[in-house]
Amino acid sequence: MATTPFNPKYRPIRTYTDSIMGRVDEYALRHFKSDGMGAQATFLRNNARPNMKREYGIKLFRTPREAFAAFQRQKIAADAGLAPPVRRMVKVTIMHKRFADIMWGYQTCLAYGIGKIEVPYTMDGETDVARIERAPSSDEFGGFDAGVRRMFIALVQLSITGTQIGDRPLGTKYKRRAPRMTQDLHCENLGFWRKRPVVIDFGSHLVGECG
Repeated sequence: MATTPFNPKYRPIRTYTDSIMGRVDEYALRHFKSDGMGAQATFLRNNARPNMKREYGIKLFRTPREAFAAFQRQKIAADAGLAPPVRRMVKVTIMHKRFADIMWGYQTCLAYGIGKIEVPYTMDGETDVARIERAPSSDEFGGFDAGVRRMFIALVQLSITGTQIGDRPLGTKYKRRAPRMTQDLHCENLGFWRKRPVVIDFGSHLVGECG
């Protein structure tokens, strides 16, 4: 274990409680440089180190509804050992000379080995559920098939009923027949946490929302 204490690059200016999102850390940044970008989110490493509990990067989205939906999904998965741990929601104001941008997100621990896990896909580009479920304990998926198969089967059993719908107004929840978190599981959205395969992207594509 590392002995150097966590020294985050960005620190909140205050913490408040939102009636829907709960505790929110608020940041005001004058200098903003992302450490990675995806289809929906921008990532700030914030000096966090991979595989370190209580060290948090910041994942940012354009709207609070997208951020809160992803936060809730990742928390559910993290509680099941299928994602890196999360801490709380964040609001980030990015100060420019004549205006300010506001982004929303959450604090997340960092996985490692991103891009090293392969998941089979169908001809249509969807996760090949049937192939994963019948996969033997062989080297079919680059040596990670057994762990990926266990992760996927556990992920299918998780429910996001009662969580925020990412493309609906804040506070709108899935009630019944909520989608499963089984789409968009390509190698760049998977990594390792404490030697176990985990999901790292909990945006709209994971559940088939339009985003």
